[in-house]
Amino acid sequence: MGSNNTLDPVHCKFGCCIPCPAQNYFFKEGYPEKGFLATDIIRIVSAVLSFFVFISYLVLPDKKRHPTIIILFISGCLLVFNAVAFFSISDPKKLQCASDGIRQSTQDNNVLCAVQGALLLFSSMGSTMWCTVMILNLHLHTVWNNNFLMDKYIILNVICWGAAGIIMGVSLGLHAIKFEFANLCLLEVDLIMKIFFYPMAAIVLPAFIVHFGTFIYIGRVAMRSGMEADMAQSLSASGGTGSTNSQQTKSHIRRHRHAVAAVKIQWRPLMLASLMVISVVFYWLFYMIQINKMMGLKREPTAMYEWIGCMLNPDTHQNDCSHILKDYLPPFPLMITAEVLVSVLGISLFLNFVKRSLLQEWNDLIYNIRVNIGRGRHVQKDGDQFYVL
Repeated sequence: MGSNNTLDPVHCKFGCCIPCPAQNYFFKEGYPEKGFLATDIIRIVSAVLSFFVFISYLVLPDKKRHPTIIILFISGCLLVFNAVAFFSISDPKKLQCASDGIRQSTQDNNVLCAVQGALLLFSSMGSTMWCTVMILNLHLHTVWNNNFLMDKYIILNVICWGAAGIIMGVSLGLHAIKFEFANLCLLEVDLIMKIFFYPMAAIVLPAFIVHFGTFIYIGRVAMRSGMEADMAQSLSASGGTGSTNSQQTKSHIRRHRHAVAAVKIQWRPLMLASLMVISVVFYWLFYMIQINKMMGLKREPTAMYEWIGCMLNPDTHQNDCSHILKDYLPPFPLMITAEVLVSVLGISLFLNFVKRSLLQEWNDLIYNIRVNIGRGRHVQKDGDQFYVL
């Protein structure tokens, strides 16, 4: 009682320590284990599907060029982002806890936590950067009919991978990677906003504005095209009395026809970019508003003392004590929702970009390989190349 020496000043009180991970005892019994196992399974499914997209865009012909190479980079980032679930799927505690079974993992006491956190930070920022590039390309092509980014991939690679590497390097240098909740090592709560989310917000929010502007333009073009088509029919029916207006209408239709065509071709990356922006913004707001509640347990330990007293009472159960800390913890359904939103991005990538023509390209590639091996000659694939973007 008279000593300040303790393994963990937050989770150890009066000579007793909460077993790691403490989150399993703060909520109703079994909720965290089952909930985060479900999100891990979703992440693994996303990782497998992202791997298929990544290999497809890496191996198949004509995919490693503008603009489809952007999907290659995004799928690679999402593959790593979701594959970190393999670190904890069989035994979450080996990732969440130090070897003493009391302290939560940090990069200094758990190598697995350090590796997972570094990969998670790098892939998160990398996917955000390349999603922003995709949004800018969509905007330039759809609104301005411009391919400005086509020959800028050297600088784009330096900026996108460089930003991801800087965030990862700074986090490792500050020894800030730590397990806080779920089955993930990310950054300790009191540093994550400054190191990770504020830089990410500086990228995501302008990208969101640009993306919203693209949607507004698409909506205006769709309405204008419909009105101008009706006007053209009306003028045609009048016998040509409004030839000047008719010519102007046709000019407007030609001017905006490329936007309509762009939407038909690019609705898949448009949808993926929307889902990624929504997921990132939701997760950021969740962290900013909800996870910061956990800091209150360090500042005001009274609630923790009350909870410990409840847990030590032989007549009470863990479920009877969970309400005591509810003001210092994020709502469990909201926490699972935030994890699910970012976990399904790989599934969204697969659903958006894997269609019959891509499978046909795989079929043709395998056929050509078989022909080369069997007959020593190459058979040219018939049909147009699949062009996603």
